[in-house]
Amino acid sequence: MSARRLAGTLLRGSMRTVRYPISPCFALRRIEPLIPVPKRFFGKKKKGGKAAKEHKSDSSAEAGGGADVDLDIHSEEMDMLIEDLQNDLRKFRAGRASPEMIEDLSVRAYGASTPLKSVGQIAVRDAYNLTVTVHDPSLLEQIDADLRNSNALNAATKVEGNRVVVTFPKSTKESRENLVKQVKKECEQIKTKVRKVRQNALDEIKSAKLTKDEQFQMKDDVQKITDDAVKSIDKILDSKSKDIMSM
Repeated sequence: MSARRLAGTLLRGSMRTVRYPISPCFALRRIEPLIPVPKRFFGKKKKGGKAAKEHKSDSSAEAGGGADVDLDIHSEEMDMLIEDLQNDLRKFRAGRASPEMIEDLSVRAYGASTPLKSVGQIAVRDAYNLTVTVHDPSLLEQIDADLRNSNALNAATKVEGNRVVVTFPKSTKESRENLVKQVKKECEQIKTKVRKVRQNALDEIKSAKLTKDEQFQMKDDVQKITDDAVKSIDKILDSKSKDIMSM
């Protein structure tokens, strides 16, 4: 047999044996992801959920004793009352007229009550007269009537052009004493509000989960800040009364 025929015979035999072998490039292989994906585990949900957490939080707050009672808040409330008192007492002045005496008086404008200073410019004419230049002339008559009928203003009013003139009576001993009485009344009203703040603080202490010693200490602290507030009010009253009577 020639060499060419022998080679052909061997080639045909190999083709029968190897039936189109699959190329390695088409073989199925498991391809690993470039970025690892974390596995998720599914277990049984814990009972209670959000409600259990809130209950636990409430229990912790109760265990904290006086954590629910913040005396600083009540102290700030008292400080704000004293600050309001000082601002209100600026209108009680004897001897010389000042814008502070009328700027916060309520007048009617456009169907609503509003401070006088928001509808006009207040200026000092002399020791006994103030002028209010009204921004909107249509409000002039209404503002004049409101000031004239105000119980908080012991003064006469009249319209001059686009202004309302407010005239205060000359200061006498009797008028100064009446001013002092009004100042005392304002101070007593603030003291009543301070005592109400104290009572609110005591109610919170009573309802909080506190030991007897903690309650005693906190009640003592409340009384101290109340006493300090009352002393401040008394000092303001004394200073204002002297200022009025010295005019």
